[in-house]
Amino acid sequence: MFATVQNQACSVEVLWRCKTAKPGDFWEATFSLDGLESIVSYDGDYQWLDAAYYWDSSSERFHPPAIDPISRDDLLSTGIDTFEFTMQRATPDRDYEIRVIGADMLTGTTMVIDGFALDEVRTRLEILDEEGTVEYASKGIQYYSRDLGLFFLGAETVFGPDGTADVYDDGPADIILPGEPGFGDTEPLYGCNMQDAAFTPPAPETSPGQAKKETNDDQF
Repeated sequence: MFATVQNQACSVEVLWRCKTAKPGDFWEATFSLDGLESIVSYDGDYQWLDAAYYWDSSSERFHPPAIDPISRDDLLSTGIDTFEFTMQRATPDRDYEIRVIGADMLTGTTMVIDGFALDEVRTRLEILDEEGTVEYASKGIQYYSRDLGLFFLGAETVFGPDGTADVYDDGPADIILPGEPGFGDTEPLYGCNMQDAAFTPPAPETSPGQAKKETNDDQF
């Protein structure tokens, strides 16, 4: 285990690596008040590999080769990374292929959260089934720590098939490293009881000299 992340919307993530896995590969387990919600694995460039979702007993498995794999290196070197790949999704009553399409782009803004400087990343994602029907679509913001080599969630808008748009923000509140209080904890602390002001995380700060930038890139 190498990191624990307490998020703002009543979730906590535990991240670990295995000695027998490929160099760079890691796993991320997400917990809510109800317990374990999901386990997702990534390679060293943040390509999705496998996922298990316990709330609906579904799973996903990367189906290589990717048309355009996720590449953290491309994002950091060019400021933008596009991706397109397929995964095999299994549910209790269906087994089928999904196509994942999207893009990530650095905005040029750096936020400070829990003492860590995080690059703001604008994201866009679509997941389509075998017939081309959009199962999931979202756009929003994530954060990336160059020091830790990790992405963190942020505010995102999820679009429903009926045109509705719901906004969620499960950005990081505490980033906990080995030896620090709360490392390895699986009980979420923030956003579970909005009336409890004692567990309201501080708002992220924009680093001095940085201002939020808009972009005209058509992918966003």
